[in-house]
This record gives sequence, C-alpha cells and structure tokens, in this order.
Amino acid sequence: MNTEMVLVGVILFSGMIAASVKLWLNKRKQQESEYLDSDTNDDYDTDTTVT
Repeated sequence: MNTEMVLVGVILFSGMIAASVKLWLNKRKQQESEYLDSDTNDDYDTDTTVT
C-alpha cells in the first residue's frame, strides 16, 4: 500500500470517529435535557392554584 493511501485512511477514519463521538454527545445531552424538563414540568403541573 502507498503511504499516501494509509494517511488518507487514517485521516478519514479519525474524522468518522470524531463525528460519531460528537453525535453521541449531542444525543446524550438532548436526552438529559428532556429528562430534566420532564422533572420540572411535573412540579408545575401539580401546582394548579392561581393566586
């Protein structure tokens, strides 16, 4: 194999790994925010008294 092709493969593979980690982190952050939103919404839904 050419060294150029190996370098291109390493660069592309590392880019794919970085993109997948970014997507995983974004998905995890979104799931945590949805979980926290559901917790806070429960508090507001039970308090129906208007003053």
